[in-house]
Amino acid sequence: MKRYPFLTILAFCVFSLACGTEDASTARRISKPGAYAGFSDAIYSDDYERTSRYVQVSDGTRLAMDLYRPKDKTTGDVIETPLPVLWMHTPYNRRYSNNDGALTVDSYPGTAGRLVKYGYVVATVDFRGLYASFGHNEAFNRGEWVTAARRDAYDITEWLARQPWSNGKIGMWGCSATGGSQLQAATTAPPHLKAVFPMSCEFDVYPFRVPGGMASAKGAPARVMSTREARDAAAAPVDGDTDRSQLRAAIAEHAGTVEDPGYAPYRDSIAEAITDPASRQWWIRSSPHTYLKEIRSSGIAMYLAANWDEGPTKHGAFFTFNNVTNPAKLIVGPAGHCGWLAVQSQTGFDITVEERRFFDYWLKGIDNGIMDEDPVYYYTYNAPAGAEWRSAKQWPLPDETRTRYYLGEGSLGTEAPAGAGSKDQTIVAYDVTPDTLAAKGLVYETAPLGADLQVTGHPAVHLWVSSTATDGDFIATIEDVAPDGSAASYNISGQLRASLRKLHDAPYDNLKLPWHRFHEADALPLEPGRPVELEFELLPISMVFKSGHRIRLAITFADRTTPRLQPAPKVTIYRDSVHRSYVTLPVIHPD
Repeated sequence: MKRYPFLTILAFCVFSLACGTEDASTARRISKPGAYAGFSDAIYSDDYERTSRYVQVSDGTRLAMDLYRPKDKTTGDVIETPLPVLWMHTPYNRRYSNNDGALTVDSYPGTAGRLVKYGYVVATVDFRGLYASFGHNEAFNRGEWVTAARRDAYDITEWLARQPWSNGKIGMWGCSATGGSQLQAATTAPPHLKAVFPMSCEFDVYPFRVPGGMASAKGAPARVMSTREARDAAAAPVDGDTDRSQLRAAIAEHAGTVEDPGYAPYRDSIAEAITDPASRQWWIRSSPHTYLKEIRSSGIAMYLAANWDEGPTKHGAFFTFNNVTNPAKLIVGPAGHCGWLAVQSQTGFDITVEERRFFDYWLKGIDNGIMDEDPVYYYTYNAPAGAEWRSAKQWPLPDETRTRYYLGEGSLGTEAPAGAGSKDQTIVAYDVTPDTLAAKGLVYETAPLGADLQVTGHPAVHLWVSSTATDGDFIATIEDVAPDGSAASYNISGQLRASLRKLHDAPYDNLKLPWHRFHEADALPLEPGRPVELEFELLPISMVFKSGHRIRLAITFADRTTPRLQPAPKVTIYRDSVHRSYVTLPVIHPD
């Protein structure tokens, strides 16, 4: 692992000046994660020109686009010099990303509007069938995967490349669904799309949307993020549409919008609500890993980003990074989903600066060294002051030691259990919350640690279980327990529906973690009272468990998707020499 101590950088700069090895402007150059100076300046005005228009894609559908172009600092004239273009393909309103009137380009994670003055044109485009764009949408924020929309990003990218104010080098930015739309764009390989910066988006969509195969029961209400009526009301018309007639015509085409794919409990399920015949096997159709060959062939450079304290989207950046052959980097920060403004507030790290370094290299040809650095840059919770941000040449870290901590009588330890018949039983509690894990489930803790212990990577659990029911949900969470009893987790959790426990070889590099196909044919009910093995991964983490703290494994048996059986079943965790249950932690020992 590398660290970036300030004094080392300062000493290098002083040495360069004193020895006359560089001129003053070169000596002031800084390019390292989160810091960038001397390579490209803010040569244009802090103000920009915003225009909007419709762009017609290959099937005739018109998509609404906002364009942000730089102005001259002195005259205020719009710059006509051809520049690289950064664009976002969004289901969340191209114009305003929230209700306080803040522009998407200035408030959505990545804030690419801040890059206009550095010599970029920025664009945002509404998905077809959403907000001001014409057309029909299915599955809302994943609508780019249906057949009618599969080429939209290709067409928009190539349209941007042809414009007189474009230098023909195009990048994309965004987080969550607008990160996923970048991976979708890569599957069609637009020739002028050179670099993307997708944050907090999935690689294998089924375990993101249906974690551990724990699907809601058929007929359960879908969790709809927004409604067609609300989106249509918030849509911004394009320039010249003063009477909103074009906007009304676009909204008329939104009739029949399919908000949710509907009941699809297995990876190979046919999604009942999807009307596009080619897309009805929805979890496979809408998963980037399905198109891995196309993504690799595109050659598009990728900077993958995630945060430790987010949910199932966390895994996407790691698996994408380890499966593409494209030029790729990976960054992981200490916040929640898309929480890069929180990262900046907490640590001073500015993700938009990192975007500028990346896009300067790939779209402007500025040799700022970003691709010569270690490709992995990540934050470690509870690390010594000044060493929280670290770098590595690969992921998982080459020096990880996968260490088993066996379940004992309320305990966790590295010594394997002896004897027979040891087990724990409890009645399933359905009202579990993040604050009641210890009270509602079964808990196993280490003794207070005698020294700091760094865990960085992907934990996994191996449990022997049984139930009085024919199925059950098993959820494992790792917590850091302080001497005062307070606990923190950072979303180090995983889950599995027991009937879908069958393991398969993954169709991609799964980092040697347990992988479940989750096909309907794999479903195997439990035989009440008979022990079975469950293996599943937990979401990754980098943290130091401090000396005197305990590592806790909390196992619970229900979330919002779990069927409410009456009476509630009794579950058993086995932990003897024949049925060894354990959690595997990726331990990093001191250098």
